[in-house]
Amino acid sequence: MDNIKDIEPFLDTIGAVEGSAFSFDENAIKAEYAKQHKRRSNLVIKVLSIFGILFATFAFFGFLAILGIYESELGMLLLGSILIVLSLLLNIKFDTLIVDTFGASIYVLGIALVSFGLISFELHEDLTTFLIITIALCSLFVVQNYILSFISILIIASGFLVFIFSKDLFELLHFYTAFYALALAYCSFNEPQFFTSGLKVSKIYGPLRIGLIFSLLFGLVAVGNYRLAPMSQNLNWISSLVHISIILYLVGPITKTLGVDSKNTKIWIYTLTCLTLLPTLFAPSISGALLIVLLSFRVNHKTGLGIGIVALVYFVIQYYYDLNLTLLVKSILLFSSGVIFVLFYLFLIKKAPTNEKV
Repeated sequence: MDNIKDIEPFLDTIGAVEGSAFSFDENAIKAEYAKQHKRRSNLVIKVLSIFGILFATFAFFGFLAILGIYESELGMLLLGSILIVLSLLLNIKFDTLIVDTFGASIYVLGIALVSFGLISFELHEDLTTFLIITIALCSLFVVQNYILSFISILIIASGFLVFIFSKDLFELLHFYTAFYALALAYCSFNEPQFFTSGLKVSKIYGPLRIGLIFSLLFGLVAVGNYRLAPMSQNLNWISSLVHISIILYLVGPITKTLGVDSKNTKIWIYTLTCLTLLPTLFAPSISGALLIVLLSFRVNHKTGLGIGIVALVYFVIQYYYDLNLTLLVKSILLFSSGVIFVLFYLFLIKKAPTNEKV
């Protein structure tokens, strides 16, 4: 629902289906919708706030360096712990953008100081990574703040990547991308359950979804760049197979939305989908970006859709650039893929319902 005026007819429709047993507090629903709409409208400000958090954190790092806090391992550990607890208390007590930004800034700073403190105590790097992931996971359950939850999800994903890169276990990146692709798909397919599972769960759904998108992108960037993660390209099908399987599963709801009932038409749709996805079998970055686009389109997540489109364009260009083939072969591959996409587009335009109300 893009407009608060759409709530009343929507509730009337539900009441007609459920019967007289259905009851609701319309004023409370409208108030909560207005609150959530205000949070969504501030998304750009929140994104800018994240960059502000980074600059503020770096500046405070410089201030701590002047004070000589880095010379004391225990001092870093204690100060970091205090900042983390303080950020959580601030976000529990207050719900304003300024406090959110300040709380997230000291949260990031606290995580960094705790990490440096643990490393300075010569604690094993795996244990340090595990403790940081645990702190971020606990923060995620304690505070349902948008920015803080988003940062916590990214910290958890970064912890997994640190473990993979520190051990040179680059093949595990395929399982990393598969896990986050499945997690993102689960969130998208079960969006109604998140919003009806209580206030805490509904609050965490927004940052969870965008956090999973960025976490998946981290893995796709690593998998798609052999210079960053030197590993055998023969195993790329592992990640792609998961992405392609989810995309094929999405075809069913999409054909239902288009009003396609003919069995032959569905066969053609699945055939064209397979032909479109076949070239991406050894290019998991492309199939992963395409998955983000389709999942975001399915739930009308405009931010995710924009991120997915930009990522798709980037990964296609990168894949084309990295191909160890002649320019003629590259041109033939791009031409063939383009023809398939155009045919798929024309087919969908022809089969799309013409009397659909927007």
